[in-house]
Amino acid sequence: MLRAIVSSALLCSLAPTLAAQVRVTVAAKKFTADEKVIATVENDSDQWITICVESGQISKTGQSVVSSPVPFAIEKRTMKEKWAPLLVSPEGGGSGAAVVMEPKKTLQYPFWPPATGNLRLQMRYWIGANPNFDCAHPQGEPHNAKATEFSVHPAPK
Repeated sequence: MLRAIVSSALLCSLAPTLAAQVRVTVAAKKFTADEKVIATVENDSDQWITICVESGQISKTGQSVVSSPVPFAIEKRTMKEKWAPLLVSPEGGGSGAAVVMEPKKTLQYPFWPPATGNLRLQMRYWIGANPNFDCAHPQGEPHNAKATEFSVHPAPK
């Protein structure tokens, strides 16, 4: 019995942990509402991955509104301690384009936080290089990248 437990634990520790090797990070844990955030998508795995970058996302920077294509969903923690997606696209929504990431590469995506409070970035990805991936009708089971959480405070007046 002990041998089976040790063998099982050893196999689990040797199994690849791809999800832990693909993540979205930000440089700080606290921002102000008018501050530009640069999110970094990291593919530290040994495999190619495909992500969907949604164009049509908008960010407010001061008085201006700018397009902020991003490959992740922005979610806010609610009063009930649950995560809810924030809608940051114009009417009609945006369109997703497949982006292929090589192993051991990073990509950066700037945006301005769409709300104050505790936010997180959630990103789905698919194993393999598929530049013709249909983001509007994704096929196959997506993986979830390791999310990052941060807080956004009102801008000083």
